Amino acid sequence: MNTERRAGVSSESAPLPTRIGWHGLRLDAPADWYLKGYSGDWREGFLQVGSPHSMELDLKWSRTRRKTDLAYVLQQFLTKLERAKRKARQPFHSTLHPVDADCIEFRWRSDERAVGRIQRYPEHHTIVLMQLRSAAKHDALFQQARPMFESLRVAPDPDGWVEWSLYGLHSAAPADFRLEKAHAVTGQTRLVLTRRHERLVLERVARAEQLIKGYEFAEWVDHWLRWRTWRGAREPFTWDENDYGVHLTTRLGLGALATECVVSLCRLRLPAWRVRAVAWLCKPRNTVFHIQHHSPFRSNLLEEVMARTVCC
Repeated sequence: MNTERRAGVSSESAPLPTRIGWHGLRLDAPADWYLKGYSGDWREGFLQVGSPHSMELDLKWSRTRRKTDLAYVLQQFLTKLERAKRKARQPFHSTLHPVDADCIEFRWRSDERAVGRIQRYPEHHTIVLMQLRSAAKHDALFQQARPMFESLRVAPDPDGWVEWSLYGLHSAAPADFRLEKAHAVTGQTRLVLTRRHERLVLERVARAEQLIKGYEFAEWVDHWLRWRTWRGAREPFTWDENDYGVHLTTRLGLGALATECVVSLCRLRLPAWRVRAVAWLCKPRNTVFHIQHHSPFRSNLLEEVMARTVCC
């Protein structure tokens, strides 16, 4: 495996903003903020980012080619919110501040306070509604909200890649990959992305050195990351004197290949029988990063994803 194009490493020593990347949307938040919840899919969904204190950021998106009236969408949102607050016997007051044809800012006050924005991105057929809420009276919502709102991006990068970033996993994939499964907690994050004939797994395991203690790294990878069902040589590699990993190129076994062929036939796609996988220990973060690529074709996608995975 060519380790010249190794995983991306940040040289900054100061805490950087928390990067949230999800379903093609990218947002920067303060360094101690974290993902609290999510639902939906690439076409329509909801994301919530929280602070260690009283503030929370809600983000809703939809992708559609239909012409949509932003004022109507926003009014529907505020009306539903007002009904919920009044049902809880709380007062509710809101104001709207149109910015241009594709942006309306708003504020509301009840038992909480919030500032928000609904934004249309016509070239990407995307509408995003964001609001920053707080139950505390003295939080400076506007000063906190503005940089987060301005950091939002909905377009792939110039190479056609989008970031997937949460709970310490910061990687990227081509924009046409879609999320199939997600397991996201603070100790372990695992995303399974798919496109037509391919499957890509991005995984992060925290507190790695404690988990690996007493095992050879390749042995631990076989058991913890479930490589034990694959034949083939585990090729070790190192970089930066401390970090090390293992790489595997193999093919599905007969049982797994039969299952893959049946599933592929039902979904009218080619079976992804070629498997390439890599796992490495990032010692400064005490974290193992794990990437798998299943495909019917030869590809260097594994190296490209690894090069875009931020380790430190």
